[in-house]
Amino acid sequence: MFPAAHRRLPTVALGLVLALVLVACGGQDLGKANFQRTTVPAEPGSGSQGEVPTGPITDPAVAAEALRLVDPCPLVGPDVLSELGTPGEPRVSGWDRCANTAQDAGGKKVSVSLQLGDLLGLEKPTGNVEGLPLAENSLEEGNCFVSALTSRDPDLGITAQVKYEGGDPCRAGRTVLQKVITMLRAEPATVEQPEGSVVGLDPCTGLDDAATGDVLTGEVDKRATSLHDCTWNSRGTDLTLGYRLGHLPSVQDAAEEVDLGGGVTGYQKVTSPDSAQCAISWVHRPIDETLGELVALEYRNRDADAKTDDACGKAKVLATKVAAGLP
Repeated sequence: MFPAAHRRLPTVALGLVLALVLVACGGQDLGKANFQRTTVPAEPGSGSQGEVPTGPITDPAVAAEALRLVDPCPLVGPDVLSELGTPGEPRVSGWDRCANTAQDAGGKKVSVSLQLGDLLGLEKPTGNVEGLPLAENSLEEGNCFVSALTSRDPDLGITAQVKYEGGDPCRAGRTVLQKVITMLRAEPATVEQPEGSVVGLDPCTGLDDAATGDVLTGEVDKRATSLHDCTWNSRGTDLTLGYRLGHLPSVQDAAEEVDLGGGVTGYQKVTSPDSAQCAISWVHRPIDETLGELVALEYRNRDADAKTDDACGKAKVLATKVAAGLP
């Protein structure tokens, strides 16, 4: 779900779901090597530099409801990566992520992983790209995260993680983002949205206040943590709800079948033996014999243990309500 070597603030784990997420066929080559330094094209145009934009972000092209339906792979296709060199074939790893590579004129490899709706953490914008706040984080030589902020509170953005040994990965990331945003403001390719699909749904509407009020006390902080994930936090208790593409779940890894009503079978797992944590996932819409649209809900009480809090019982009650409300 999230790129390797991510540098963000921790988000609530989805427990069982992590084992079910669709993984890209063939990943990025992030191995280290010693290359002579080469360059990517000159610094992107005037839309990439200048003062940090302030105030609300109101561009409809990068709003969450629009980005949920965007196919990420054309955004790292030949039309974009050709500015970095000779592009390869994009590799999808979900509704909101795709990766690709290019070979520059000096034979050096540029690996790009693009994430839509990325949850930004400590990075502070230092410029702008096509009018959106721009933040950069260079973890090590040859590896850079470049993000365009697309919403505030929560701080979500479009992130290009670039690995470019022997080159300038941050500059390459800015080049990619500038073209990505331009494409988003035109007519970007979209993913299929079959009848009953959850791909375009806002996960933060999957549970209403009455449902969360049954398990959360005090002030509740609700916020999106990606385009397809939402969390509710209150006094040490967390709920996480997410929609995604993944391999069809089954009774494995100590998972237990549970009846969620309406003919829906969930797969329940205690995600921590020492604390009150439980995750339930289920298939909302099968796609083929191995893949489907999955829904996952996790309940976690950091202030209680499994003996004093019925985590799976509470998770099941909530999961039943979510399943009943889906299209």
